Amino acid sequence: MSNKTKQSLIQATIDLIMENGLERLTINKVIKKAESSKGSFYYYFSNIDDLMKETFLYALEHSLIDFSYNPDKPFKENILSFGRYLIKMSTEKSPEHAIMFLWISKSYQDESYRRQFQEMRKQIIEENSVSKDFQKVFQVDVEWLYFIDVVIIGFLVHCLLHDDEDILLSIWKQLTNPIVYASRV
Repeated sequence: MSNKTKQSLIQATIDLIMENGLERLTINKVIKKAESSKGSFYYYFSNIDDLMKETFLYALEHSLIDFSYNPDKPFKENILSFGRYLIKMSTEKSPEHAIMFLWISKSYQDESYRRQFQEMRKQIIEENSVSKDFQKVFQVDVEWLYFIDVVIIGFLVHCLLHDDEDILLSIWKQLTNPIVYASRV
């Protein structure tokens, strides 16, 4: 079986969630949308929760895929560029952000989602491509990654509250100035 099949199942899941919401998602609907088979589904995923977990991690990584750090620029400028990137992604109303927020909200409602979310903590915060770059290029520590994750989630909520990019950029700068100062990078 190819990784393309797995990607197809994950993309079908994203599409179905965006079309019908999380509660109406079933294995049969995913298989049909992906034009796949139950055998293929169970080759990659043990159940619908496993699929949702993989879909969340895919959405997280995919939401970050177009951002890259410029090692030739100072840390502060890279942080500002990342804020602009987050604003851009929120104005484009990316399905990836929707999937992530749906998962987070589902974690408040359903204990099994909460446990899975907690089990993914390291993958979410430390092992995504942006975090790896931060660690490698700027040698930030793991505690810093957890702190910036909290800032990003709050900022993304504000991206839903404001349409003005200048206001959002001002908020981002206010949030990240202490981070930049504390990191001394």
